[in-house]
Amino acid sequence: MLGSTSLHIIANYYQSLIGALGKYVKTANVVLLSLLLIACANITKDYFPEWKELDPFEREWFSEQLRAAGEDPVKLPTENEVFRFTWLRSFHAPIIVRVNCDEKCILNAKQLSGAGGYSPGRVQLENRRVLTDKEMKELKALANRLEGWVYKPDEEIIGMDGAQWILERAKGDNYQAWNLWSPGGEKAAEIYVDMCLYMLNLTNFTMEKGYVY
Repeated sequence: MLGSTSLHIIANYYQSLIGALGKYVKTANVVLLSLLLIACANITKDYFPEWKELDPFEREWFSEQLRAAGEDPVKLPTENEVFRFTWLRSFHAPIIVRVNCDEKCILNAKQLSGAGGYSPGRVQLENRRVLTDKEMKELKALANRLEGWVYKPDEEIIGMDGAQWILERAKGDNYQAWNLWSPGGEKAAEIYVDMCLYMLNLTNFTMEKGYVY
């Protein structure tokens, strides 16, 4: 049988244990709440704050892909020139290519593990590097050809499966964005396709010929 002294020691031990656990539980709750707030902020984050014409369905669809890639929105004013190509193929890996240009151009390209028309998955390939002077010159030359460009399709195209070619360009207070569906081979979109394919080529990702659409 335990004496009063032993019972007092045990009682104090359990009281200390409960107090310690209480601190951990409180800390865990704070951490969990913080994570939930961060997650909610990301879910509601507008990844295209300058693109007022983008319809709500595409805004959420495209944002989900950029969210999975850990991308930041392109917001005005920008301190440097920004190019971002988002390539969403229905059944193949989404690819996001972002280039920030100041005195040098820095490329950050990501390929996700999912599919552009479905769940984006997670980042499975990434390439970050400084472009050579030759690459930077070629990129800006292609971009200048797109200055003020307005897409006028050869014919009205309505498609189901295919790919969204989404290109954004921002500098200072100026922002331009285009969203074309599988424009490859279309004469009216040659300039646009040249720019997007060049950005893809800069990633050094392996592209199987039959999957470029």
